[in-house]
Formats: sequence, structure tokens, C-alpha cells
Amino acid sequence: MIDPSVIPDLSDLIAIINSNNADTDIGFINKAYNFAREAHKSQLRLSGEPYIIHPLEVAKTLAGLNLDTTTLAAALLHDVIEDSKITIEAIKKEFNEETANLVDGVTKISSLKKRTKYDEVHNLRKMLLATINDVRVILIKLADKLHNLRTIKYQPYEKQQTISKEVLDIYAPLAHRLGMSQLASEIEDISFNILYPEEYKEIAAKVVQKVPEMEIYINHIKEILHAKFNELNITAQVTGRAKHYYSIFQKMRLQEKPIDDIFDIRAIRIIVNEIKECYGILGIIHSLWSPITSRFKDYIAVPKTNMYQSLHTTVIGPYGHPLEFQIRTKEMHTTAEIGIAAHWLYKENPNIQAKEYKNLMLLKNIRRRLSEKDNPQDFLTELKMDLYADEIFTFTPKGKIIKLAKGATAVDFAYAIHTEVGHHCIGAKVNNHIVPLKTELQSGDIIEIRTGNKEHPSESWLKFVKSSNARYKIRNWIRKSEQETGATISKIQQQKDNKTAEVTIPNSELFKIKDISRQKKQNLTINGTSNVLLKLAQCCQPIPGDEVIGFITRGRGLTVHKKTCQSLKKLEIEEERFINIVWEGSVDTYPVKIEINALDRQNLLKDIADEIASAKTNILKMEADATEDDNVRFKIIVEVKSTSHLNQLIHLLKNIKNVTHVHKLNEKVIIK
Repeated sequence: MIDPSVIPDLSDLIAIINSNNADTDIGFINKAYNFAREAHKSQLRLSGEPYIIHPLEVAKTLAGLNLDTTTLAAALLHDVIEDSKITIEAIKKEFNEETANLVDGVTKISSLKKRTKYDEVHNLRKMLLATINDVRVILIKLADKLHNLRTIKYQPYEKQQTISKEVLDIYAPLAHRLGMSQLASEIEDISFNILYPEEYKEIAAKVVQKVPEMEIYINHIKEILHAKFNELNITAQVTGRAKHYYSIFQKMRLQEKPIDDIFDIRAIRIIVNEIKECYGILGIIHSLWSPITSRFKDYIAVPKTNMYQSLHTTVIGPYGHPLEFQIRTKEMHTTAEIGIAAHWLYKENPNIQAKEYKNLMLLKNIRRRLSEKDNPQDFLTELKMDLYADEIFTFTPKGKIIKLAKGATAVDFAYAIHTEVGHHCIGAKVNNHIVPLKTELQSGDIIEIRTGNKEHPSESWLKFVKSSNARYKIRNWIRKSEQETGATISKIQQQKDNKTAEVTIPNSELFKIKDISRQKKQNLTINGTSNVLLKLAQCCQPIPGDEVIGFITRGRGLTVHKKTCQSLKKLEIEEERFINIVWEGSVDTYPVKIEINALDRQNLLKDIADEIASAKTNILKMEADATEDDNVRFKIIVEVKSTSHLNQLIHLLKNIKNVTHVHKLNEKVIIK
């Protein structure tokens, strides 16, 4: 039996509750604690401590986030189902249905133990399904993860690695997306220390080394600001801090710099009472130090999707060091620190409503995605788009703000306007200039989308869209389109398997491709029929003379690959969709990209052009760049008739003086 004297009481938890949420029903909390303590009375943690310490610490974390009575009670009870014979029905009877539902949701997450590559996605779906109806479930789970990480040293090494990777992959980004930066930063730093101990030690040592210098620097900034504030009769709280270790590590990787070259690891936070004071102080800061205009962000006028609000500006501070300022009101600061949990703190404030949090884009996207039977990998890809993406703010021509993921394109913008706008977009103007649909957008861009009634989504869009919303809608359209055209594909496959008569493809095991033209791809044919949509794979660029094979795509006809194409390895599991094909005589030409490496000399380019001309080959495009040691590299797109024609050209080029290497590049050919 566990010595009762080592079992903690509720005094610390009640003290936190009294300082954060005086409306909490202490009697209900005490009842939940006694119930949990009895359920866990014979259990110990790996540290040797009584198990009840864990749910108590989880409840203390949530009390510090101002959570309500029901959430705190559920936090104390969150492990009793998994670790004892107590049932959900018993909790419902002893407490209430709301508390039981929260405990049930956390239990379902905790029960997801088995891990395979597929199960990770499957379990993630189940976890989110358990949380989406009441976001407090994930808040309890995040607090649970935090305490487990604080005591992770008692776990085996392999378990520490697994838990920490899961935290950095899923839980920390999820906490950030819910606006809970305080909790997210702590679980990130602990996990960072487990997964990258050497990097962690280096950054920690450097930051500790810089602390005295930073304190002097920040105090100097405070003195300047307070003197100015007193002069203008402004009341503001000014604090300075070094950024979290994992945040610094990410900055080092992004900028590819050592920590000694990362200057903006310090930040000043200014908290005021009213919004108008935020903009006044911004003006004061810009009058004292020169702003870096590209680093200004107004998240007050345009809040982030996780409800975060603040003014951000970076200036060249004293001694030439970049210095970041964050300016916000007290309520904004609370929301910035605890995010969605702030709803329970401000539940009486009519300006902060529960519906605002239910409409968080992350939760809306997850709710929509869980209602669909998506491919597991697509689900994970789109979820990570939501979790990891930074934001940009763009505008319609009428001034409406459209928030998008960083790196988003005109297609992402079109789908953010409306599904039908996305489906029918054919072009875009950015800041009054016509651009390709895959053009990356920047904050502040004004975008106008052109549409056409006969246009429809292309699968190629999936290669460059950055928002899960656009990706989901494109895939959904393609899926429906394939269902509508599925009968044709089924007939093609039936003919191949059963060798029955077929209208669209002749009855033969070996099909011949002829009349293929770069200029007239719509006229590609197989053995005399034009009823089959046919295209040459860009991944391997087959040309007459290459050994090729056909692959039946869903809804898009037949794609021709070289038999040596690496892309075919991914398709081997669908062996029944391959068709044997050979080239038939053709006089057309095909674009091929070749690379030439040579030691630079006078007239080298002229000699290369002359040899290409002597091979009766046209140059469609050429790029050249100098490399080290006076070498030069040419990338040239030429027109050839066949493999033998290409080999002849390569032979001629290799014989040019100073040329060291010539080979064909298996890259997508783009001719502008």
C-alpha cells in the first residue's frame, strides 16, 4: 500500500483556482479528486510517486489556463477508466454527462497504443474525432502530454524518442494552432532536448552566456521607453525575454546560420489597456529606431486564424542589433498565451463568444475532413498543411481580406473565394499583372481571378497548392469526375483481362503508338484509333526507340513511360493497369533536355551550336551557368526524332574540345 502521508492534497490546486477562476465549484473539484485518488490508490508512476500526482498536475496546468469546473474535474478523472474497473456509466452517474464525455474522449485518445505507418494516421483520425465535438478534450490531453514530458526521464530511451517526435509532429503544432503558445513552447523545448540533445546544449549554453548582456541591453531599452512614456503620460508594461530554444533552432535551420549570427533572439513585449494605445506606442518606437518595413505585421486589424492579435515590428535597435517588439492589450496578451482556453476566462465578455472558437479554421477543416472517407495519407498531408503553415494576408480587388497559408498560389486564393471560382479559374492578375495560376502570393497582394465556364480542375494543381482547403476540393472534384468516367476505364481493363472485343482499344496484347506530335498531343493514337487519350510521361520523356510501357490512369487515358522509369516502382502494386506498347514509325520530333559539362574556353558555345545544327536538330531553349574551376554547365532543350537521333547528337557533342560529359536529363521539359 502507498503511504497516505506522501499523497498530495488539493491545497496547491485550490490556490491556483482561486487566483485564476473564482467561480469554480470547489466542492465538485474535491469530489472528483477523492474519486480519482481512490481509483488510483494502489498505483505508482515510473518515478515511484503515487499515481494521483499525475492527474493532479494536469488539473493544475488547466487551472492556470483558467479552465472551468467541468474541465478540471475531468482532468482529475482522465485516467480512471483506463487504469481501473470504473466505467463511463459510473462517472456519468456519480458526476454528470458532460464530465463523463470529456473523460471518455481523453480515454479514447490514450487507448491508441499500436503504431504502424497506417495506424498512426488511423489513430490520429480517431483522436481528432474524439476531440472535435468538445475542444476541451484536446486541452486535457495537451496538459497530460506536458506533465508526461516533465517526467519523461523515467521512460526508456526509445519511448522518450517516440513521445518527443509525436509531440513535435502533432501536439505542439496543434497547441500553436489553438493559440496556446505558452504550453506549446514548453513541450517543444522538452522534446527538442530529447531529440536533438547536442543542438539543445549548444543553444542553451549560448543563451545563458548572452543572458547578462541581454539583460543589460533590454534594461537599456526599457529605460529609453519608460522615459518616453512618462514624458507622454502613457502607462504600459514592458518586458523583455529571449526566445525559446526550439524557436531559435528553427530560425537557425531556416536561415542556415549558426546561433552567433542570429541576432533577433531577443524580443520586447509591451502591454497596454486599449487598442488605440498600441498604435500610439508603435509610432513612438518607430520615432526612436529605424523600422525594418518588411518585418511589420498588424495582427490587430487582421487577427491570425487562431485568434492571435498583436502588432509586430522589428527595428534596428541600439548598437545595430535587430530588435522585435510585440505590442498588445491585456486581453490580447492572455489570448496569445493561452489561446482557445481564454474563452472560459472571458465567458462573460460579449465580445468573446464560443462560436468564434468553434469557427477556428483549423477546427472547421478537421470537422469537414473527418466527415469524409479520405485516403489516410491525404488526410495526414492536409492536416499537416493546417498545422504547420504560416499565414499571409491577401486582398480581393474590393478590399476583402483573404488569409492563406504561406506559399499559397492563385489557385489557393480562388478556392478561398468560393469552390466554383476555384473549379473554373483559368488565370489570375496579381497587383494588376497577369501571372500563371501557380504563382506564389505575398502578403498585401491584390488578386483578381479569371474564370471560364468550360474550365475544370487539373490534377497537376495538387503539386503546387498549399492550402488543405484547395487540395481537398480539387481531389473531391477529380474523384467525382472519375466516378462519372469509371465505366470507360472498366471496359478498358475488362478487355485487357478477358481479351474481349472493345470499341476504344483494339483486341491485341501489343499496341502500337504512332502519329505522336509535340505540337498536336490531342491527336495521339494507338493502332489507328483516336478514342484513347494518350500522353507522354514528363518524368522520363520517352521518345521513339525507347522501350516503353503504357499505364491506364483513372479518367485521363493512357500515359506512356520508359520501362526504366523510376516512377513505375510506385505503380507496381497496380500491375493490372499496365499495357504493353511499342513505337510505330514516326517523322515527328520530341523535346529532350540534355546537360553538357565542359571546361570553359573561347568559342565553346559556337562549337556546341554548330554540332547541334549539323545533327539537323533545333535548339528550343538554352541555359548556362559557370561552376567552380572555370567549368561551365549548359542545359539545352533540343528536338530529336528518336533515341538513335539523340545518341548521334550526344556522340557529336562529346567530341567537342573541352567537353567532359554529356547526358540526357530526365526532367520535366518546360518551353516558354
